[in-house]
Amino acid sequence: MKDAWGIPVARISGRHHENDLLGTNFMTDKAEMWLKEAGAFKTIRFHWTSLGIPSGGQHQAGTCRMGNDPQTSVVDKFCRVHDVDNLYVIDGSVHPNNGGFNPVLTIMAIAYYASANIVKTWKGTRVES
Repeated sequence: MKDAWGIPVARISGRHHENDLLGTNFMTDKAEMWLKEAGAFKTIRFHWTSLGIPSGGQHQAGTCRMGNDPQTSVVDKFCRVHDVDNLYVIDGSVHPNNGGFNPVLTIMAIAYYASANIVKTWKGTRVES
């Protein structure tokens, strides 16, 4: 695929992997259970596949996977790049997939968690302006 000037560009598809659907169904079941336990008397299960469309949107994830092992992940549990003391990646790329839904709240929670650790462990000197 090339752009209007003939320069090759990435082609991003809108198809989901089978594991996306498994994760989505698992979380849908859990969410419905939580709602009922909280007192909901009626829930409506909706999923984008019921509309016959291939995708609920594009939120790329997983390019800088979070984990304990530098051989299989890019960042540690605080989003710090392995082997680089002062480099953090705090966005949707640290989790392997989005489970089929908009990941904004997960990204915000990860950012809050990672930022709290940065503040807690900061050893730099404060520069007054």
